[in-house]
Amino acid sequence: MASSVLPTHDDVDTKSIISMQELDPSPVDEGFPDIPYETYTDKYEPPTGRNFGWSPLGLRSLNWDSWLSALQRYSTYPPTIFAALHFANTSLIPIATRSVSESDNYLLLTRPIYQSPSLEHVILTVPVLTHIASGIALRNIRSSRRARLYGAETRDQRYTLSFWPRMSLQARLGYVFAPLLATHVLVNRIVPVMIDGGSSSINLSFVAHGIARNRVLWVTYYHIFVFVGIYHILGGLASWMGWRITTARKTRGSKKGTLEGDLGHTESDQHIKRRKRMWWNFNKIATLGACVWLAGALWVVGNAGNGIGWEAKGWNEIYSHVPVIGSWL
Repeated sequence: MASSVLPTHDDVDTKSIISMQELDPSPVDEGFPDIPYETYTDKYEPPTGRNFGWSPLGLRSLNWDSWLSALQRYSTYPPTIFAALHFANTSLIPIATRSVSESDNYLLLTRPIYQSPSLEHVILTVPVLTHIASGIALRNIRSSRRARLYGAETRDQRYTLSFWPRMSLQARLGYVFAPLLATHVLVNRIVPVMIDGGSSSINLSFVAHGIARNRVLWVTYYHIFVFVGIYHILGGLASWMGWRITTARKTRGSKKGTLEGDLGHTESDQHIKRRKRMWWNFNKIATLGACVWLAGALWVVGNAGNGIGWEAKGWNEIYSHVPVIGSWL
């Protein structure tokens, strides 16, 4: 009868340590999908009071994700309406009239709608700030949840699972669009209020005067501003309609870039063709919209030239007092 040799305690510890050293300490090198809160919170986390209230009918109450997602979505509606109105005033009407002075008359008719003290903050200021704040809060909550789920311990691991490396094109466009929009508001709304006590003198001729003062700067700025803004706004609308054009984010090392691809599911040829067709149609519409807007803003308004008289003198004063970039304007 052959005798068996039992492993000693030291052998077991040595093998355990070696096997542990050979294991990948963390799965953060792969791009993980955003897992909804409801799919794992009941299994992995105890109740923390994160949900609001109790439902007498047994329905699941809303959590932070639901509230923040609703705020982020519905806060875009008033600015989108304003953007459509602004598109008509600064692009379509100048193209139709071929005259900045005539276009200013139409701009004066709609100015009380979106520049009155009672409506401006309701339509623009509060919704835009709400949209940005809710988006940042939502991404921070989800990134910290992913860090807990995948056991991120070091700073590098937490950074890999944080919101910045994992942002979609739509989110990146939004964060680029925010300072561009802030600059536009600063020049056309805030500084005129500080210098003149109001923005009654700000019109398309004011924009034309600024472009004439420094054409290279303003032409470059408006190209970036319009293209980024159009793609972000239309990308958000496409996302609400279920077309993941700018919001889809490919996982690193996966050609499909979807959770289904990681699980072994393949897309049909018809679905791939439909997705490509949607992508091309979106880019055609976004590019056409940006080109039309720039045609009115730069071709008609941008070529109107300097203002004259006391009005031009007041505009020079406003442009020179813009913080940081006033000396260039």
